[in-house]
Amino acid sequence: MWFSGDPVIDVGWICTENRDVRGTGSTGPFKLIKDQEMEILIGYEIDRGTTPLGGITAVRAVSDEVQTFYENNFGYPIVSVEDEQPVVSSFMLEQNYPNPFNPTTKIKFTIPVVIASGAKQSQMVTLKIYDILGNEVATLVNEELSPGEYEVEFNATKFTSGIYFYQLSAEGPETSSGQTMIQTKKMVLMK
Repeated sequence: MWFSGDPVIDVGWICTENRDVRGTGSTGPFKLIKDQEMEILIGYEIDRGTTPLGGITAVRAVSDEVQTFYENNFGYPIVSVEDEQPVVSSFMLEQNYPNPFNPTTKIKFTIPVVIASGAKQSQMVTLKIYDILGNEVATLVNEELSPGEYEVEFNATKFTSGIYFYQLSAEGPETSSGQTMIQTKKMVLMK
């Protein structure tokens, strides 16, 4: 049973009603990653009514006020589980597929969530292709991107067979200090 009082020192609202005033609640599910710290905030809205439906009505009457309080004090809006996008926590460049390829291949990458001033920040992201000598031969991405998972297709019709490198860079994806994160991988074009 949830009450705002303390039954040991008898302070606050202690239920003395001679009726059924049970409460239930659930939280989660949460996606926990080993060795990674995660902040989980849980809150309950509780109010009294003379009937079970009256209690629900009372809670609904204050829910907008509670959400406004939360947003003003914690800086980001409450979203339902259905609205929430998966949280991307690390900067990652995946191996292209297929590899070797002819003439097209797909490159997947993730840009992590960076929160500054209480809001998710987009980042300047570039994805470039280099030949074996280190010459830039193509730019596939050069724009600000929001956190999330992305997939880009590389069409190498005009290129000769050989080894190429693709490099992903994002300005400050895991810190607010403006550092640039860079990852590079090798791919093989076989015609």
